Amino acid sequence: MKILVPSLMATALFLSACSNAPQADNALSSTEEGDGWKLLFNGSSLDGWRGYNGSSLEGIWTTDAGVMHLVGREKGSPHVNIITEGVYEDFDLRFDWKVEEGTNSGVMFHIGEGPKQPYLTGPEYQVLDNFGFRSGKGLPVGPIEHSASNYSIEPAVSDETKPIGEWNSGQIVVKGDHVQYWLNGVKTAEYEMHSAKWNEQVANSKFKNWKDLATLGKGHIGLQDHGHRVWFRNLKIKEL
Repeated sequence: MKILVPSLMATALFLSACSNAPQADNALSSTEEGDGWKLLFNGSSLDGWRGYNGSSLEGIWTTDAGVMHLVGREKGSPHVNIITEGVYEDFDLRFDWKVEEGTNSGVMFHIGEGPKQPYLTGPEYQVLDNFGFRSGKGLPVGPIEHSASNYSIEPAVSDETKPIGEWNSGQIVVKGDHVQYWLNGVKTAEYEMHSAKWNEQVANSKFKNWKDLATLGKGHIGLQDHGHRVWFRNLKIKEL
């Protein structure tokens, strides 16, 4: 027993340390796999993704060190948005993102191809440098455009972004017309597509003439190219 007890204690400590170890990036735990989660990004390639409307991703969206990265380009360059090959209806989507100073990007869902831009069909979870974007241009950005807002429709109730260059954790939950946005564990926006409130918000927004916005009920998930560098990792989804 004097020999066995320390061995058992060492084993217990080892197992405890393993259970408390941080989960590897771009990987699912056995519990997540059992719950139906699927990875959207494997950490090493763009398998499962393609350019919106057939655009080439080469040299624009890249992967490096377990991160999906949009390369910044000169103003006026054509935007190349990236979308999932799969389409999704009701889901819980989680993803990590970070930006550089001045970045504007977004995560969209229920996208349908054909229109010139994916945001013409897909509602957007804003990804932004809340205070550096438009800096010095005399055009302040308010909560209706902040990160984790439903861009220009439903404002973010609070600014939960971490300092520029640090990773943020985003979440989008869609059940029918009901949508929630989360940022770093805090619910920042909640809305009901096609409700009376939604219809009024859209009618008073830049989207008032976008007849296809949020009309498809299901579609691709997309990451926006707004010309600025942005990074994503740990993209995973559970269909509901």
